[in-house]
Amino acid sequence: MIEYLFSYGTLKDLGIQKQVFGKTLKMDNDQLPGYELSSTRAYGQYLVIQKAFNKDKCIEGVALEVSTQDLKQADTYEGPEYKRILVNLKSGKEAWVYVAKQP
Repeated sequence: MIEYLFSYGTLKDLGIQKQVFGKTLKMDNDQLPGYELSSTRAYGQYLVIQKAFNKDKCIEGVALEVSTQDLKQADTYEGPEYKRILVNLKSGKEAWVYVAKQP
């Protein structure tokens, strides 16, 4: 079964994909409606997303085609400050995305 992972950051980079997954992934440009970038940063440097007060906001990114094994590798890469949730992309695809865990 094909699953999707929405990336708005480092996992869009082909070099990072090769390091994390051992391969490059098929990806299509997409948008995540109803979310915005937060001023909070995970690990002090990486952008995180949050639900937007303005529902017209969206985040530009890519939908990566991933396997269950790819998702496990992405979980390890993203680390304990993130959790993975299901969202609906502008294209209509259902995708996983990483959001910051609340303290």
